[in-house]
Amino acid sequence: MIVALLVFICILAGLIWFTAKMDGNIESAFTPRGKLTPVSGGIIHWQKQGSGPSLLLIHGLLGNSNNFNELAKTLADRYTVYSIDRPGSGFSSRYKGTSASFAQQSKMILEWMDKEGIECVSVAGHSMGGGVALRMAIDAPSKITSVSLLCPLTTPLKGGAGPLSVLYIPNEFVRSSVAKTIASPLRARLGRKQVAQIFHPESVPASFSVEGGGLLALHSRSFYEGSRDTVSAQGSLYKQQTRYGEIQCPVGVLYGEKDTILKPSEHINAVTDAIDAAEYQILPNAGHMIPVTQVQACADFICAIDAKAR
Repeated sequence: MIVALLVFICILAGLIWFTAKMDGNIESAFTPRGKLTPVSGGIIHWQKQGSGPSLLLIHGLLGNSNNFNELAKTLADRYTVYSIDRPGSGFSSRYKGTSASFAQQSKMILEWMDKEGIECVSVAGHSMGGGVALRMAIDAPSKITSVSLLCPLTTPLKGGAGPLSVLYIPNEFVRSSVAKTIASPLRARLGRKQVAQIFHPESVPASFSVEGGGLLALHSRSFYEGSRDTVSAQGSLYKQQTRYGEIQCPVGVLYGEKDTILKPSEHINAVTDAIDAAEYQILPNAGHMIPVTQVQACADFICAIDAKAR
C-alpha cells in the first residue's frame, strides 16, 4: 500500500514537473507582439496593422491573435486591422472569478475598444470567436458595422466538437487538476494528430506551430481557460441565440464544406433563420481552419459583407 502510494506521488510529481517545464519552454519561445490594455476582469493583448476602416479579428477556441497573421496582412491594405487575444487566451488574461461567458467576453472587448478610442468596427470571428462577435453585435449595435463569421459556433452543440470535446470539464477542481498534470503530456504526445483532425481535410501549414501561434495552445493555462470557455459556451449560446433577430448590421457566414469540428448546416441555419438579410457561402473541400488555409477566400468574403454596410 505504501509502495503504491509512493509510486503514485512520484508519477504525480513527474507530471507536474513536465507540465511546468513545457510551460516554461513555450513562454520562452513566445513574447507578446502587440500591446496590453487593462480592462475590467483582465487584460487584452492586441495587434494592429494597416490603415482604413477598423476591422476586428476574433479567434476561436485554444487560438490566439497569431492565428490571423496572414489574413491580417492581406486585409491590411484596406483596413486598420486589430487582432486580439480573447480574454484568457494567448497573452490576454482573465482574472480569477471573471466569467468566461460570451456576454463577459463581449463586455471586456467593448471596454477595450472604448479605451483605445475605437468608435465603431467591423468584426470577423472564427469558430468560438464567431459566437462572441454575434454577442458584440447584440450588445453594442451602434459600434458594430458588420459581422463576418468564419466556421462559427452559433448554436449550442448537440454533440462533441471532435478532439476539442475533451475540454468539456464542468468541475473546477477536476479541470484545474487535469491542466496541471496530464493535459500537457497527453497533448504533447497526441498534439500533431489532434491538430491534423482540426485542419482536416486540409494540411497543417509548416508555419502554423510558431508563426501561427499553434504551440501556445499546448500551455497548461490554455487548456484550463479553453475548458472554461467550452463549458460556458453552451449556456451563452442558449441565451443569445434567441436574440439574433435583433442584429441589424450585415451578417455573413462562411463555412468549409468538410468541417469536421462543427456541423456547417446547424451553425449556418441558426443565423440565417433568425436574420433575413444574412447570407452564407460554402468553400468546397475546405475544413475548419479556413482563416489559415483559405486566406484570400476569407478576406474576399469579409470585404464583401462589410461593403454592404458602406
